[in-house]
Formats: sequence, C-alpha cells, structure tokens
Amino acid sequence: MNLQNLRVFLKVAELEHITRASEELNLSQPAVTKTIQSLEHEAGLELVERQGRRIALTHAGRVLQSYARQIFALEREMDEALSALRDVEGGEVTLAANRTAGVYLLPSLVARFRTSYPQVALRISIMNSSEIVQEILNWTLDFGLVEGDASSLPSGLKVEVFAYDELILVVARNHPWSSLASLPPSALSKQGLILREEGSGIREVIEHGFLQHGVHIRPLFTLTDNEAVKQMVLSDVGAAIVSSLSVQRELANGDLVQVPIEGLELRPQLSLVQRADKQLSRAAQAFCSFLRPALEKESAFHRLSVQNHVNAE
Repeated sequence: MNLQNLRVFLKVAELEHITRASEELNLSQPAVTKTIQSLEHEAGLELVERQGRRIALTHAGRVLQSYARQIFALEREMDEALSALRDVEGGEVTLAANRTAGVYLLPSLVARFRTSYPQVALRISIMNSSEIVQEILNWTLDFGLVEGDASSLPSGLKVEVFAYDELILVVARNHPWSSLASLPPSALSKQGLILREEGSGIREVIEHGFLQHGVHIRPLFTLTDNEAVKQMVLSDVGAAIVSSLSVQRELANGDLVQVPIEGLELRPQLSLVQRADKQLSRAAQAFCSFLRPALEKESAFHRLSVQNHVNAE
C-alpha cells in the first residue's frame, strides 16, 4: 500500500472533511477524492461514507486509520532515532498532561528542561485523563501524565506512579461551612458540589471515595476547567473538592477555606503512562528522566505547603 496515499487517507480521517484535508495537504480536492477511491479499490472495501459536507469512516476505515497511526508513529520513531544519532540533544517530544499537572506542575518543569535541552521541540496538550489514555492508545502521543487509579487503566500501557495529589474540600470564606472544624461525608450528599466533567481523573477519585462511605455525590453542575471551578467557589456559588495544587494562593490569603472531611482522604495517583510496545526516542527518554524526580519533588513540596497551612489554622 502506497504510504503517501495512506498519509492522505489519515488526514481525511482525522479531519472528517475532504476539502479541509486537501487544503492542509496542499492538494486539489479531486486528487484527494481519487486517492481515497484508489485505496478503497486496493482494499476492496468502502472506507468512507459521505454525511452532507463531512465524511464518516466505515468500520473498515476505522481499522485502516488505527494501523495508519501505528505506521506513521513508527516512521516518526525511525526519524527521531536517526536524528538522535546525529544530535542526541535534538528531536521532538509529544506529550499530554491532565489539567491539574498540566497547569500547576508542568510549566516550571518544562522551563527547567528547556534550559538543559534547548534543541528539543516539545508539543504539549492539556486533556482530561481518559482523553490522554485514548490518544496514547491511538499512537498520537509519546506519553502522558494522568491522574486517578492506575490499576483501572487499560492493558497494553506501561504505567509508572510517581507521586500523589491531594484533593481537598474548599469553600469561600463567607460560606456557612467555612467555620466548621470538619464535615462528615454524608453532609456532602445533601448539597451538590461543583464537579469536574465525567472522564476527569479527579471526578472518578471523588465519586469512588464517597461510594466507599455509602455516599452518592450529586453535582451542582460540572465544568471542564480547574480554574473555572475555583472561580465559582470564590464567588460563593458552591463548594468543590479540588486539587490542593490549584488553591495554594487562595488558601494562603484566606479567600478560600479548607474544610476537612471526616474519615476521608482523597489522594489520587499521578502516573506517567505510555504504550508498553512503543520505543521512546532519545529526546522523549531524556524528558522522562528529567520529569520523574522533578515531579516527585514538586508534588511533595505542594503537599507540605498544604499541610503547614492546615496546621497553622
């Protein structure tokens, strides 16, 4: 099968649009259409079907897309391996981090990595944990940083737990709970919490933790961004359980108050995840080697900061 034709097909499959694919590939629309038809003839199967101005993949098209991703991931690995022989400090790293690690841990670490490896190109995405796992399985990422129960991740992944986050209940300083020494878990079932979306590692840890106490948490509403959750709590819209990493400043200046939950400790695992059968480039290996001790140190510092704040109260 012609690799250039396969490359055209993969672009069409990713964009679900022939015109947009032709623009990105700098090819005419008829040329892209002819390429897809040629692949269908070669495979003896229909690969796409039109749905108005867009296209959708058939089952055969999804199978071909999966193998095409693997082929071009291997092609990129080959290029990076050869590049590494010429320049061990060059190359490209493609990774994603969950929103907590991506916003509150990764920036300072990336800055330090860039000082040591200025020639390495970094492509970083911020997604929720379930999206990261899917992209890794689809061969589009070298590795990812995810949060949640590592034992629940799919097979075929190499998972390395490097640290633990700490989830805490926070309220605005004028909230009725702000003066309480603690709350039983059952109290949180009576008033909805502001929660992250389903698929978020934090959401899964919260729900699992409360179910172990026989408590079902109902969302007041859901948001896909940690900062948006924090701003809602600051505005006294409601209470939320958030990563301690995200509220350091607000706890320190008294805008938010931590309320301990009796008998409940929520410490989701932070894990480095990659495909077990994927060979990382020299650049990606260097990033991982730099990342592990730095994240362990960073997360330990934040946990200590939170504990010192609670003790001071």
